[in-house]
Amino acid sequence: MSALSRRSSVITPTITVANPAVLGMRGGVRLERGHWQGHEVFIKALSSSDPDFRVRFHHEGRVVQRLTHPAIVPLLAHTQEQLVFPFIEGCSLRELLDSRRLSVAEAVAVTQGVLTAVRFFHAQGVTHHDLKPENVMLLGGLASAESVRVADFGMAHDKRLKEDLHAGTRMGTPQFMAPEQFQGVRGDPRSDLYAVGGLLFDCLAGEPPHPDALGWLVGLSSERLPLPGPNELHPVIERALQRDPAQRPQTAQQMAALLSEAWAAICSPSTLRREQRRLKKTHA
Repeated sequence: MSALSRRSSVITPTITVANPAVLGMRGGVRLERGHWQGHEVFIKALSSSDPDFRVRFHHEGRVVQRLTHPAIVPLLAHTQEQLVFPFIEGCSLRELLDSRRLSVAEAVAVTQGVLTAVRFFHAQGVTHHDLKPENVMLLGGLASAESVRVADFGMAHDKRLKEDLHAGTRMGTPQFMAPEQFQGVRGDPRSDLYAVGGLLFDCLAGEPPHPDALGWLVGLSSERLPLPGPNELHPVIERALQRDPAQRPQTAQQMAALLSEAWAAICSPSTLRREQRRLKKTHA
C-alpha cells in the first residue's frame, strides 16, 4: 500500500519530513511543504502550547482520518505535533477566482465536484462548517469536477465523536456561513449546502453574495448582489441561500440533481439559440 493511500487511525510519534519549507502561519499552526516516504507532502505543524488549541488541532485529525474519497484531501499521518497530507499540485479555488472569472460550465463542474465530496462526508456523519473557495483545492489548477479536493476539516462536526469541541461557537467564514451556524447550531448538513450555494455564486459573480455578510447573518441587512449566471441557475442558487434551512435543498444529492437539471436546460438547443441572439444584440 502506497503512502498516499494510507490513513492514520492513531496518533503516532513525530515523523521526519525531508527538505521542509515553511509556507506560513495560521494561528498556532505552522504550514510546511516537504518530502516524506518519496512523496511531496503538506504539513500542519502544531506550534502552540495552549492545551485547548492542541485539542482542537487533533480534532481535525480524528475527523478526517476516516474520510477516504477521491474528492477529499486524505490524511497520511497524524502525530503528536503534525497532520500530514499529500501536497496538491495546482491551486485553491480562491486563487483561481482571484486570477479570472469561471465560465458557467466550469462553475457548475466545480460545484458538482464539491457536492460529490459533501455527499460522501455527510453520509459519514460529518458536517464541514467551513466550505469556501480557500478550502477547495483544484488538482492541476483545473476548474473541473474531477480536479476538486476538499480540505480543512478543522471546524467540522462529527456525529461519531462523543464531544463537539466547537459546540455553541460561531466559528466559520461569514461570507459562506449559514445563519443558523452563526447562531451556534452545529451538525446540520444543510449549513454546508448554504455554503455550496455561496461558493457557486462566487464562481459565477467573482465575489460572495452579501456585501455585508455579518449584517445579513444578524438580520440587519437584506442586501444581496444580483443573482449571477444564466437564469436557469437562479432557482438553484436562490434556494441554497435561503435563510430557513427547511427551504434549501435537504441533501447534497438533491442539490446536485437540481444543478444537473439546470445545466441540462442551459445546454438545450432553445436556450443556446436564445443566448446566441442575446450575444448578437450585445455586440450589434
